[in-house]
Amino acid sequence: MQRLKAVTDILAWSAGLIVLVVVVYYVWHAMHEPRVNAAPEDRYHHALEMWLDGDLIGATEMLSDLVHDHPASIDPFLQLGNLLRLQGDPGRAAVLHRGLTVRTDLTRPKKVTVGLSLVDDLLDLHKWEDAKTVLDTLVRDASGKSRYWKARFRHWHGMDNKPEAARCLKNGIKAAPETDRPWFTQAYASYQLDRAMLHVRAGEFSEAGPRLKDLKKIPEAQTRVTLVRAMLAAFDNNPAEALTLASQDLFDSPQELSLFLPVLQHVLLASGQYSRTVPILERACQSEHAPPSLWVDLALLYEKLGERGKALRLLESKTGQGGLTPDEAAPMLKILVNDDPSTDFSRIWSVLDMPVENHNWRCTVCARHEDDIRWFCPQCHSFDSYEARPETLSGGSVT
Repeated sequence: MQRLKAVTDILAWSAGLIVLVVVVYYVWHAMHEPRVNAAPEDRYHHALEMWLDGDLIGATEMLSDLVHDHPASIDPFLQLGNLLRLQGDPGRAAVLHRGLTVRTDLTRPKKVTVGLSLVDDLLDLHKWEDAKTVLDTLVRDASGKSRYWKARFRHWHGMDNKPEAARCLKNGIKAAPETDRPWFTQAYASYQLDRAMLHVRAGEFSEAGPRLKDLKKIPEAQTRVTLVRAMLAAFDNNPAEALTLASQDLFDSPQELSLFLPVLQHVLLASGQYSRTVPILERACQSEHAPPSLWVDLALLYEKLGERGKALRLLESKTGQGGLTPDEAAPMLKILVNDDPSTDFSRIWSVLDMPVENHNWRCTVCARHEDDIRWFCPQCHSFDSYEARPETLSGGSVT
């Protein structure tokens, strides 16, 4: 009897536990999953919350169910299309958004929003003419919106009409909401600087200057303007002008100066004026902002001119200032170690991965690579997104 009672108690306890688990499950499910018959507004807002939380797939599924259950809705259709485009399906997004454009129950502001979403779909599909047609219909109601001018810019750049693309950014400075105008100002400067630098590297010197003409009104762009002008002078075999520009404006801008000096050194070497680089580097190295790479550049120049003692004293003087790592000093170390290749140090050196002077520029948004600095990414249309990534060579083969 006692054994039977114990078994009965266990069964009763187990049944109670099962009931408790079921109740907890349904309570949790009710709290976290909206019921199918929940209000459409609640389901829509829940989908947006999932989107904000990063659950794009879940948000897409919920919006898909919502538009299926309520085909007369507007915002769920609009946001479902935007989500599909973000997930790499602009074709389906365009079908949804184009269907909304023919709805007769849209307010004028909603027509603008839907139209601009359709334009984004078409731009992602590279349907440039279709995008232009839609943008032309929106100009009256949307020309005060930042999104309109950004779409116009993407359209003209996609059509390889860079003057019109630049004009759209310039129009945004005047027409966009006040809070967005600084963005358009910076974007316009970066786009024009990028165009100018491409002209310089292509040897199209007469085309570079006009790109810089109206950037004088943008104080934040002046250092880069000077850099491009100095590059233009250097590539155009005018080292005296390049030297003048560098001495006037680039010494307190180490990033721009580090881009310019290799070009200038090459030009001066080719023109027989290589020693004129010394005073530029000496003055630059005195700046508190001078990067260690400039110290090494000057030391290498001293070495080339037969002044090794001066080179060593320069590097010794930088003790404790930070940044003079083995990687930075590698070009000078290679020269020194080659004087006695029989040492154990030389044996280890020969198997190291060493940096080279050239940099690989990578867009931090889309990871596109370039050999030279860019201020506009033609792939993802980001501005000022490139950063330098040093390349390496195996075997200590730095030259």
